[in-house]
Amino acid sequence: MIKYNRGDLMYTYQSNHYSSMINQIIDDCITSSQEHPFELHYVIVDDQKYIEEIFLKKTDALFNIEVITIQQFFNIILEQYHQTFHKKSNLDNILEIMKLNKEDPSSLFHHSQNQVLTAKQILNVFTNFYLYNIQETNENLPDLSKNKIKTLFHLYHQFDQVHFLEHDFITSLIDSSCHHYYYFLTRNFSYPKALQIINKLDNYGHVFIYDDTVGHQGEDYTSYLVNHLFDSLQIKKELANPYEILCASSIQEEVKQVVFDINQLLSHHHLSDFAIYIPNDDYYEHLTLILDRFHFAYNQKEKVENRPFQVVLMLLNYLINHDEQYLLDAISSMYLSSFQDIQYIARIKKIQYTQGFINDENYIHLKQDLLCINAHTVCKLSKQLIEFIQNHFIHTEDVITLITKLDLTNEDDITLNEYLNLLKELFSLQTAYHKEKIDSLYILNYQQPYSELLNVQYIYCLGLNETIVPQEFKNTELLLNHEASALNYPTTYDQLHHQQCALQHLFSNHHQRIILSYALRDLTGNELVVSSLIKKVKKLLSVRTFKKHQLLHPALKQDYYLLGEEDKQMVTLNQQLLFYKQNHHQVNPLLTHINPNPLSASKLEVYNQCPYKYYVQYILKVDPFVDSSIQSNEIGTLVHYVLEKNHHYFNDNQAVDFSNLKTDISHTIHEYLHDHELPKYKLPQNQFILQLIEDDLYNTIIVLNKQMARGLFSLQTCEQKVYEKIDDIELKGFIDRVDFYQNYIKVIDYKSSNKELNLELAKLGFNMQMLIYLDILSKNKQYDKGAVLYFNTKKRILKSELSILEKEKPENFFKLYQMDGYCLNEIYQDIDRDMDNESDIIKVKLKKDGSPYQNAKLISQEDLSDILRDIAKHIQDLYDQMISGDISIYPTRSDQPAIDQHINPCRFCHYRPLCNYDIFYNENHMIEQGENNEER
Repeated sequence: MIKYNRGDLMYTYQSNHYSSMINQIIDDCITSSQEHPFELHYVIVDDQKYIEEIFLKKTDALFNIEVITIQQFFNIILEQYHQTFHKKSNLDNILEIMKLNKEDPSSLFHHSQNQVLTAKQILNVFTNFYLYNIQETNENLPDLSKNKIKTLFHLYHQFDQVHFLEHDFITSLIDSSCHHYYYFLTRNFSYPKALQIINKLDNYGHVFIYDDTVGHQGEDYTSYLVNHLFDSLQIKKELANPYEILCASSIQEEVKQVVFDINQLLSHHHLSDFAIYIPNDDYYEHLTLILDRFHFAYNQKEKVENRPFQVVLMLLNYLINHDEQYLLDAISSMYLSSFQDIQYIARIKKIQYTQGFINDENYIHLKQDLLCINAHTVCKLSKQLIEFIQNHFIHTEDVITLITKLDLTNEDDITLNEYLNLLKELFSLQTAYHKEKIDSLYILNYQQPYSELLNVQYIYCLGLNETIVPQEFKNTELLLNHEASALNYPTTYDQLHHQQCALQHLFSNHHQRIILSYALRDLTGNELVVSSLIKKVKKLLSVRTFKKHQLLHPALKQDYYLLGEEDKQMVTLNQQLLFYKQNHHQVNPLLTHINPNPLSASKLEVYNQCPYKYYVQYILKVDPFVDSSIQSNEIGTLVHYVLEKNHHYFNDNQAVDFSNLKTDISHTIHEYLHDHELPKYKLPQNQFILQLIEDDLYNTIIVLNKQMARGLFSLQTCEQKVYEKIDDIELKGFIDRVDFYQNYIKVIDYKSSNKELNLELAKLGFNMQMLIYLDILSKNKQYDKGAVLYFNTKKRILKSELSILEKEKPENFFKLYQMDGYCLNEIYQDIDRDMDNESDIIKVKLKKDGSPYQNAKLISQEDLSDILRDIAKHIQDLYDQMISGDISIYPTRSDQPAIDQHINPCRFCHYRPLCNYDIFYNENHMIEQGENNEER
């Protein structure tokens, strides 16, 4: 380490070995303060509290030493001369720049999309123009760059610089009264304006500065690393060093390994013997979460924010975007006086979700008052906003502070969006650090290389991944690098250099152990790359590998229990886990007998899918939230209603006039909506859906008419009720349509999507609804079973290979509406009399000899009777299981994908958050098509 003393001139400490040099400066300062007890010694730093702590580790008291920041130094000079500097706020500067931009149509930034952001960027440029004494240049640059620089200087010359920054004023004040000792240890005071102050101060006082650009002539590992960390040298030296490399699979593991390592060493150390370097807030939040679990004290970082202001942001965002979610978030904040009841707020949010708008009186009143905030100047907008806050916010200390800060007097015109961005600047987050007075470990960032000075023995450097440490700098400033270089203006290369200096300072520290840590994946699972820093350290020195710990500690509850351990103090948790394991995450049978009658086929199918789902849906009657769009079951009900009211268009096999069909459909739909008046039907998106349904139904009724005209069956009834009691079982339901011919009946179920009747699944208790109802109706009315069919009412789209000038045959469109299901093999021709090779109505295709193919969906009376017998047995088994109280979490599944996709109840189940199906403990009821399956 080298110290240059040039007589009565400025003292310069020169060395890139930060820790040893700062240590010497502090020692010299303390010695000088003792030798000159009546002279003040000012130490100007970036981190006041840490440097004070370092001083106090070397001396008992700071009688004539003051550790201050740059701003405090300026204030001391001003107070010394009884002067004040009326410095404009950032907000005033931004408003002034915005005004200059808007008033000058020729300005390159006149049409900026975000005037506030642009003004902030320009303000940053103006700051550097001032601090670095930047002068306009005509150096050879592209025309666009010249125009940009010309515009910036034109704005800068119009800008009020008198009340901008105080450096010139401070320089003018300095005289012989400033005869004290000044130690400048700050990294942020090396620009020309600062050097002017330092040089003038040196004329009257004793000035000491630190220059970290000179290499250190040392022989140990720190000197070797500091000198060659960022050069091209790759010669490995066998120097004793404390470095260890930790490679973790994820950031989560990286943090846990570090905290666990500290915990292992803590029995012989204090927390203050440890320091952890972190790169960003994500690391801080995750690290402190784990530290809290271990009950370790640390220097806490708190973001100072005005929470009511976040509510104001939500309200302004609503005014700009008209997105109801912003307003719902605002009423959920508990800052609005009319919305203090959580259940009341939940009800309002549910109304919005289910019907698409809110008709609550308080909510409407709030919205009406909010919409009155419509002024066009900063001052008037602020007054309107303050009035709204006074009328609708609860009066807390934070709200009063908010109102005070919102009292803006600027009369400039402004849009609501600009005003929102302006307030974000006014209420920008500030960070406060609180060091525990008790023994605590240090959490530092990579700009705070004080660990050796704080007498720390062990340090952990986290996040050593590319683009994290070293940080990536992008050339996206208002002045690009080639433009900045032409002006001698700071570039991203300067930022990179400052970062490299900070890292050199860190690597100058001596410690008992230094852990260099990196992760292979971030907090969201994305891959990370090891930092070039670690690669360079490994090329220069022989470095050990960190020995990982088995993360087995009660503080890490999740890992601890996953590894089979148990915290004896967690008695209740352990009992619950034991019960969970022994019970295999199952619910106990119902002790109270519940009569499931009357049963419908759909209820039976739900129970067959999963008893627990049946319990929640039909016994507890838990209804899932549905949004404000028209649901599929509502569409089905509407379609059934319209088809029933207009069945005269297809009730026999005669031709019909369709001239009034569209009018009749429209009238029926409006009649239904009037009788079932729901506010959500008036929403634009639902009106669109209703129009599509109306168009679909026009096609549907015409197709139904054509189908009836081609057969001998006639419509007997719509919405036919069915009921049967078999021993203790009561079955009931509705059939959408029943057609009749020569004592044969065919039952038809209208569906709004494609539906296939699988007889093998019906034997297993699925797809059995229409078969059950066919059997009940035929028994009650003494009819013969003819067919069970599904008709899909959804509009079809015909894929045609014809040119746009050629007309498609109607038959090609008609066959798209072919029904699925089964017909008795003796009556299929009575359903479609015009069948040639293939029916357009049912799934039947004929051979050349006129007999149906084997894959035709036809069935004999005997086979149908066998299937119905199997279904009846299955119903009895399900009923017996129901009345036994079995409500187990036992979903029916199949190893055959073609079957599983039809029966799997879990894929779209609304109740999954209630059952919390556990793949390790819960079992499935496995079935196979066409095999003898075990009973539940």
